[in-house]
Amino acid sequence: MAASVSPMPGLQGPADDSSLQQWSLTTLPPELFLTICDYLDAKFVICTLSEVCKAFHDLLSDDSTWKIRLSKRWPKKYPPVEVLNDNLFNWKKACIEREEQYRLWFNWRNNMDHIICRNGLFASVDVVHLMKEGTLLASGSRDRYLNILDLNKLDMENPDSVKDAMVLSLNNAHRGWIWSMTSHGDTLLTGSWDTYVSFWDLAAGGTVNQRVKCKSAVLCTNFDQGNVVAGSYDKLVYVIDPRAGIVQERRQHKRPVLCMALDDNYILTGSEDNTISVFDKRAGEVYKTITMEKYPMSMSYGLGQLWVGDKCGQIHLYNARHGQFNIVETYDVGHTGKITDIRHSLGSIITCSTDRTIKILEPSCNPGVITTLAEHTGEVAGIDFQNDVLASACSDVSIGIWRPKCDASVS
Repeated sequence: MAASVSPMPGLQGPADDSSLQQWSLTTLPPELFLTICDYLDAKFVICTLSEVCKAFHDLLSDDSTWKIRLSKRWPKKYPPVEVLNDNLFNWKKACIEREEQYRLWFNWRNNMDHIICRNGLFASVDVVHLMKEGTLLASGSRDRYLNILDLNKLDMENPDSVKDAMVLSLNNAHRGWIWSMTSHGDTLLTGSWDTYVSFWDLAAGGTVNQRVKCKSAVLCTNFDQGNVVAGSYDKLVYVIDPRAGIVQERRQHKRPVLCMALDDNYILTGSEDNTISVFDKRAGEVYKTITMEKYPMSMSYGLGQLWVGDKCGQIHLYNARHGQFNIVETYDVGHTGKITDIRHSLGSIITCSTDRTIKILEPSCNPGVITTLAEHTGEVAGIDFQNDVLASACSDVSIGIWRPKCDASVS
């Protein structure tokens, strides 16, 4: 005697026992349908299959489906800081990004195009910055050059194509090493050891709209709601209005300010004095000072998390939800040099180091290494990551670029 089955809600089940031999996805029991989905990419299931009919959409919209799927594939705690309200965390997006990042990087030589660019470079490259959804790449180097590449025009198999992809190349962008970059819309901001912050209008061919002089070398910069915040070698944090110049100077540290991150509520600065200063923008004062054993070199802030890379090669996770900024754990991920840059997202954590490597890590507690990129022969000074495109700056007078192959989605 055939077993009785319940089809998906909203869809008519088999009319009689003989029709059991003609099951389709729409007549399968929900449990069996979800089991089949486990063998399909999350991106396809969420973006395509769930749009086939209302029954599929309702079944695949349950957050628990994606939480269970994530925990089965990656048992470590994710996200690494507790989610108190599932409505504030996009589990479907998280599942897509984790699977996509893992797939791209675990077998990156098959899934990613890669090139090391040296044309037009004559000294160590200290900073790279991606713009326009990863289609434009700016770099700054110790020869004072500012270069901008259109990655859509770059042939990843032909290093000489850098000449055709070069949008802008200025050999006198600054009088000192170009050390930091950030952007907003068509405006690129550069900070240099010549003590200047420069505003470049890319829509006008890379002309300089404004130069603002600080008192010492500018080591980190960020846009903040129309203004710019800059950290400098003279221990100061500057607030700069592009129209009026410096409008505020704050001494929050006892040593040079090396790194910075911010959001709508806080400005975080890391210094050689072994502290991270959390400045409350609304209160207009330092809200909290975090003391570290080894000074911070880089930080990545967002999703309720603060990841910090230190001078001894370790990374530190802080719970930043609701302004806590409490330490969660410190991890050794295998770097043997300073962590010069760090980026985190729903799908990965990316670190680079003076040990000449870049590591792609799982975005969880106790992050495991998905892959280690050892394509450079010198210290990796910085990275940027946008829209699945990774760029690196290196002391071996080169820039590294990784981006998904056109057919990576089916590899």
